[in-house]
This record gives sequence, C-alpha cells and structure tokens, in this order.
Amino acid sequence: MRYLVTLILSILAIVVAFHYARPLPNTQFDESFIPKANYVRYVAAGNNSSVAGLFWIKALTNLGESYLTGTEFAYLGHIADLCTDLDSMFYTPYYVVGGISAMDAPDTSDFNVFRRGVRVYPDDWRLALYFALRLANGPHPDKKAAADVMRPFFDSPDTTIPPHIRTIYRTFELDTMQTEMAVATIIEDAMQPRYKAFLESLSNKMFRMLGLRALPTMEEKDRVKEIIKDIIQKVADGNLHPQQAFGLCMSMKYKPPVEPPAADSTATDSANVAAVADSAKAVTSADSTARDSSAVPASASN
Repeated sequence: MRYLVTLILSILAIVVAFHYARPLPNTQFDESFIPKANYVRYVAAGNNSSVAGLFWIKALTNLGESYLTGTEFAYLGHIADLCTDLDSMFYTPYYVVGGISAMDAPDTSDFNVFRRGVRVYPDDWRLALYFALRLANGPHPDKKAAADVMRPFFDSPDTTIPPHIRTIYRTFELDTMQTEMAVATIIEDAMQPRYKAFLESLSNKMFRMLGLRALPTMEEKDRVKEIIKDIIQKVADGNLHPQQAFGLCMSMKYKPPVEPPAADSTATDSANVAAVADSAKAVTSADSTARDSSAVPASASN
C-alpha cells in the first residue's frame, strides 16, 4: 500500500509538471526517430518480417502525406534500409526506392538498400539498373562501379532484358574514356561476333561519344546517324578497315561554331568621340567664318 501511494503521487507530479510546462520552441526540423535494426530485433521477438511490414506501411503513409502537403519526405531510404535489414527478402522497398529516388539525389542512404537488393536478388536486372544509375549520377559519380554492376547482364539468359540494357555497361565504361579511346573501343566491339545483335546500340553510342547531340536540326542529326550506322555495319561485315572507320568517325566529331570576336567597345567609343569632336570643330569654324564675313564694311566690299 505504501508503494502504491508513492507511485500515485509520482504520476500526479509528472502530470502536473507536463500541464504547467512551457511548450518547446519550434525549430522547424522534423525530429523523427528511426531506430537501428539491431535494437528492433529485440523488440520484434522473432517477428522481423511483420515488424518490417509495419515500418514500411508507416513510411508509405508519410510519403503520401508529403505528396499532399507539397513537402519532402527525406527518410524513405533510411526506413527502407531498416525494413530490408530486418527482412532482406522484402522485395517491395527495393523496387519502390529504386523507382522514386532521383538519380542525382545527394542523400546516399539508398545505396545500402541497393547493395543489399543486388546481393539478395542477383538476377534482377531492374534493381541492378537502379543501383548502377545511382552510382553513375550520385554525388560522387563512379562509372566504373556502375559498369561492374551491369556487366553480368550482357550474357544473361533472361529474355525480358531489353537490348540497350544489356549493353549499358559499355556506356558506363565509354564515359570514363577519352573520345579517341571510346571511338576505337566501339569499332572494336563492332568487329566482335557477340555484338552482332547490338550494332544499332553501338551506332547510338558512337553518335553520343562524338558529341553530335549538339547538332542544331533534327534533319542533320538523322543524316549523321545514318552515316554512322552505315560505317558500323560495314565494319561488322568486314567491308571497311577499322583504321578507316576510326578516321571517318573522328572527322565527324562535333566542333562548336566559332563566334566572331566581340567588337572593342573602347575603340568604338574613341571613334565616336573623335567624330563628335570633328563635327563640333567644323561647326565652330563655320560660325567664325560667318562672323568674319558679317564684320566686313560695305565700303570695303565695294
């Protein structure tokens, strides 16, 4: 009984303290707390999958509210990391984070999610593509790592992989090379039998590496694309020597138009000042002549 009275008095003291306490200042920060998976496992008591599902439902609810209010929900990657750490076979967080995350987002919390997804689902080319794009376009771009992620899918037996996805690892590799090296690499690829089915993709890569996207008109772009496609096809068929193909492609490298030098404003201003001075001198000379002629006496003129 004595302990019960003490407990009641303690509760009353806490209630009174909260009632009369002043509200904390608004810091304009979201102070949400996300626990670590190691601590959650103790509370889950073996029900990791169920708890991961509850966390994910809460994350989706907050994400929907952010769309309605126009605010940003910055914790999706963190909660997805927690959910997939609790249950690595939970596929939905991998897919949703990959589809929603911006490729150039500065927050890299989703990297842990993608690494885990690629490890758990090694044959899923979509998850690998999400991870590769984030690696290539993240705050610290790593095209080589992106190429390593996508390279195994070139020879994958999965028939749902589009052709341009099979060769995208080559795009990441080419982006790490200088133009000359990239052009030579594409020509070498065109001569290999395993790339016979991807000649159009190689042509598009050549078009991009030569900087021809900057051409001003669509007609000119289409015309150059056809020329490059013909070169790649002839190389693949053995009808054009690789060295000749290299020279032809490098000759088409885009060169920005040279703008005429801007006029020297100082010289122009000086010329204008001189012209004004000359005209003023001419006017002054004419006025003085007129005054001199008007001052001559009439007898002198006779």
